[in-house]
Amino acid sequence: MNTRNRSYLLLSLLIALVMSFASPAFATGPAADAAADAALAALARQKASALVSDLGATSVQYAVISNGEIVLSGNAGVYSRTDDKPITADTMYGIGSTSKVFTATAIMILVERGKVALDAPVTEYIPEFTMADPRYRQITVRMLLNHSSGLMGSTFRSAFLYNDPDPDAHDTLLADLANQRLKAAPGEFSVYCNDGFTLAELVVERVSGESLTDFIRHNITAPLGMANTATPQDAFDRSRLARTYANALDDHAVVDTIGVIGTGGIYSTAEDLCRFARIFMNDPETAGAGAILSAQSRSAMASAEYARGIWPVQSYSSVGYGLGWDAVTSYPFDYYGMEALVKGGDTQLYHSTLLVLPAVNTAAAIVSSGGASTFDLIMASELLQQLLESKGLLTIARPEAPNDKPAAAAMPPTLLGHSGLYGSGEGLLTVDISADGRLTVTPLGDDARPAATYTYTAEGVFVSDDGSTHVSFVTESNGHTYSRRVAFINIPGLGNTVITEYFAQKLGPVALADDVLTAWRARDGASYCVVSDKFTSQVYADEPAFRVSISKEEPGYVGTLQIADAHTAASHLQIPGFAGRDLADLVFYEHDGKEYLKMSDSISISEKSIDYLRGESDAVCTIGSDGYAVWYRIAPADEGRTISVKLPEHASFALYEDGKCREFSWVTGNSAAILPPSGMIVFIGDPGATFEISFGE
Repeated sequence: MNTRNRSYLLLSLLIALVMSFASPAFATGPAADAAADAALAALARQKASALVSDLGATSVQYAVISNGEIVLSGNAGVYSRTDDKPITADTMYGIGSTSKVFTATAIMILVERGKVALDAPVTEYIPEFTMADPRYRQITVRMLLNHSSGLMGSTFRSAFLYNDPDPDAHDTLLADLANQRLKAAPGEFSVYCNDGFTLAELVVERVSGESLTDFIRHNITAPLGMANTATPQDAFDRSRLARTYANALDDHAVVDTIGVIGTGGIYSTAEDLCRFARIFMNDPETAGAGAILSAQSRSAMASAEYARGIWPVQSYSSVGYGLGWDAVTSYPFDYYGMEALVKGGDTQLYHSTLLVLPAVNTAAAIVSSGGASTFDLIMASELLQQLLESKGLLTIARPEAPNDKPAAAAMPPTLLGHSGLYGSGEGLLTVDISADGRLTVTPLGDDARPAATYTYTAEGVFVSDDGSTHVSFVTESNGHTYSRRVAFINIPGLGNTVITEYFAQKLGPVALADDVLTAWRARDGASYCVVSDKFTSQVYADEPAFRVSISKEEPGYVGTLQIADAHTAASHLQIPGFAGRDLADLVFYEHDGKEYLKMSDSISISEKSIDYLRGESDAVCTIGSDGYAVWYRIAPADEGRTISVKLPEHASFALYEDGKCREFSWVTGNSAAILPPSGMIVFIGDPGATFEISFGE
């Protein structure tokens, strides 16, 4: 989902694991079983407490299923910051992108019925699907599910809303894609893609004649007895959802509603996710889920789909796509030689992880309000390791964290050629390799992030001073050179994980004509404020403005986008995995004398085109026929004054101070506010909505 920055910082890092082997002895019998259960419950409480106390979660709910029975269920934290209502096993959470496994399962059900073929083009099921790039005709259903479609990533205008189940983002996807290009040839490599699963949702609906919500209810949740799983389109008591909080409005609880259900809109519980996991057990009949998917379909979903295209040579890792799954073998279970199916999900407000060990008919699910799915995954891994150890199913000791300083070795001079400019999911980087075997990776344009240094050891690998991260360089079949990282990530009090990934792609300098550079320098540092999202959109409480920032070191770049002409910057990143996800070109244009920015399906207006809101007398603001939000700057003379707004139906307003939201009427219910210094105000509503504005001292 759209919380890539939070998750990506936890998902980017290379290592040599120091592994020790031992043969533990295990006690058996009722007393030992009771002790094992108590130890598992104690561990769960400790990890959940860490998520709440140290890692930003308001509440956490967890469950473990083994051989068809829930053997652990619990929670930590509070239902809300103001309500003493307890969390229960029936308290529901948004599961974000864990919804994608439900969508993939729905597709496989249709495959088994002979209604869908995985390798058939999407246009066979959605004839009106079209794009500006003619290669779209090559996109198959399989490519949607394994993230190899080549789609740019996330078309999310009005997709993330508060207290509003509007499916507009789902309904308008085809129209938005019609104007987009592809970032890579279909099937060339897998890179995380939300739009692919919204397209898969449309395939399910076109073929079945049902909404995805109804299809999942009829074919998955009802047969499995998942009474606490629903979507925003279902009628259920929203008070059962654990409370979440708008990032900038901490005192106000909101309902997180995601309009692209197949991508990330399902609500569930930890126990219900465990019931869903029974589908993927090696003994589904015993688990009571044998009628959902055949063994063939389960095997297809768990296949190493990432290996069909360009992908880094795998060390231990927690990313490697199947059909719907983030990983079909995941650390530390790959170290134990066990298949492990993983899917995590993040919205702005909710987080989740489902971890399934098919061979031992066991799974763990963690859901949380606040936190991150990576944290949830680490907790789930810790619980299942504890359970397997208690059952005597792990015969080697857990892998140890690396902590040895690297042993320097003579570096082949050929590696010097990998120095240069690189683009990553975190921005532009410079890579400097010295003849004495020192690698320095320096983020550009971010003084808060220090340079990272590594020492050459052997076989093309550079190692960080603490031994936790290994970096090498690979030139792939597509001609691109990538920085490969393997990183051991340790979260104190919680546990650890490992990621193997292509982290960055080598780029080159961009030469610009003087007039092009002049046009972009006129925009440098300017903000562009969203006008195209709905009045209930989370973007107005989160990140309503995009700031143009030209690289000082590489002036041909805006972020990792290469400036093409005076009005366009385009992304050329083609990085498998996560680092190349969610790309969009920048296109600037003028309308009625004002400058606008188009990014994917989102439209923003330049702050330089925004007028002052004058407080000399009462005013009226009317939304135009285009439905675009209307922004104003607050005049210095009006700072500290009170503004009162008579809101029409289907409308809201928001206030900002230094770019941070201080008031969002849709969330707070307020119709009056104090105008902040260095402030801006936006009025959002349906076309024709009229706001009556008055001012006081």
